[in-house]
Amino acid sequence: MSDTSGTEQIYRMGGWSAGCGCHGGCGLEFHVKDGKVVKVEGNPDHPWYQGRACPRALALTQYIYHPDRLRKPLKRVGERGEGKWQEISWDEAFDICETKLRELSDKYGAESIIFSQGTGRDCGGPLSFLAYAIGSPNWCMWGLSGHSCFTPQLSAGFVVQGDFSYPDAAQFFPERFDNPEYQSTKCSIVWSSSVGRGCVNHYWSDHWFIDLMRRGSKIIVIDPRETWIATRADLFLQIRPGTDNALALAMMNVVCEEDMVDHEFIDKWCHGYDELAERVKQYTPEWAEPITWIPAEKIRAAARMFAENTPANIEIGRPVEGVPEGNQAIMNIHRLIAITGNLDIPGGAVICRPAYGVTTYPYSTEEVIQLYGEELYRKLSAKRIGADKFPLVKNFRSWAQEDVIIEQMETGKPYEIHGLWLQGCNALANQAQHPRRHYEVAKKLTST
Repeated sequence: MSDTSGTEQIYRMGGWSAGCGCHGGCGLEFHVKDGKVVKVEGNPDHPWYQGRACPRALALTQYIYHPDRLRKPLKRVGERGEGKWQEISWDEAFDICETKLRELSDKYGAESIIFSQGTGRDCGGPLSFLAYAIGSPNWCMWGLSGHSCFTPQLSAGFVVQGDFSYPDAAQFFPERFDNPEYQSTKCSIVWSSSVGRGCVNHYWSDHWFIDLMRRGSKIIVIDPRETWIATRADLFLQIRPGTDNALALAMMNVVCEEDMVDHEFIDKWCHGYDELAERVKQYTPEWAEPITWIPAEKIRAAARMFAENTPANIEIGRPVEGVPEGNQAIMNIHRLIAITGNLDIPGGAVICRPAYGVTTYPYSTEEVIQLYGEELYRKLSAKRIGADKFPLVKNFRSWAQEDVIIEQMETGKPYEIHGLWLQGCNALANQAQHPRRHYEVAKKLTST
């Protein structure tokens, strides 16, 4: 961007992850004067954000012009851990990376290189392209135990629904709520999701809850903390951390026992409902109360409010994914959505697909095969770390499994790991579940 006129000009674009440190893409207005960004605001014409911007986006001028911002690649000139670096050119940096990757691939095999990212951001797709171009099947989020960031939600949808679904706040229409196909949500559950601390939570923007409330939606908040939105909710369930699965089972018990299910939808689309209804009979709200710390009557009230106000939807926050029963909990939440007839309807949970059928961040085996072909997929899966132990790693998410990766890096079995590419993440600071363990194995690698 350049501006030599002395007057302020406005450039509209999306935020980038290196600045905000999130998934990025929010619609922003960059105010530029004399070639310098002087202010950042939200773009009122952006269909998703409609002029809203989180504090990180508003502070982008501080990122851009911070005196300690790295502007050139740094090459380590001392021993690992000494913190000695030297500025080099981009051409030299690219040459070093290419040479190292080729050396490791030729000497030890491409599978000996781990490619790790942070939570998606804008590097997820390109990083998978890089890994597969070299021939490594081991693309991952190094250190994040159990793929516990969005993958449990994706895999649960894949297993239960055969596809991905997400709450509908008219975000798929450029004109949003004015589109005639949209039907206003009558009840929305905020399940362990913070509102107001940021802008995007797993592709759900916090202000959409506010939009739904303004349009008359009832709000149920499930959270251990009394958050900002909990103080404004119609019903607040202060759950004991990690007991989301018990709550989901108890809510299904209520809707099944009180026959608040959508029989037409169940008869047409659901398999095994009778067995499900029989199974959840034992999971009464009274059973769940000492586990979840939520009074039984509040559980009944939440289940009734959700089932009786169609269309309804549930936004599942990251904390639900991060517990040992995360996958089971989210599968049961999806079952609750389905049996109440809130799946694949306007204002409920809608099926999500990549725009125009094009994906740069393949979430499923089907997408990987579509992009690269059956032969490459089979070849990569044969050596993908964790694929032989975890079926979903092989048959759903084309990532290596992080808990098995760290074990393999320590033991060298069935093959040794020699290279680690980290992009868009700081594994030791906020991703690895056992930073010291990961630090020790990283020091032993041929190249990091």
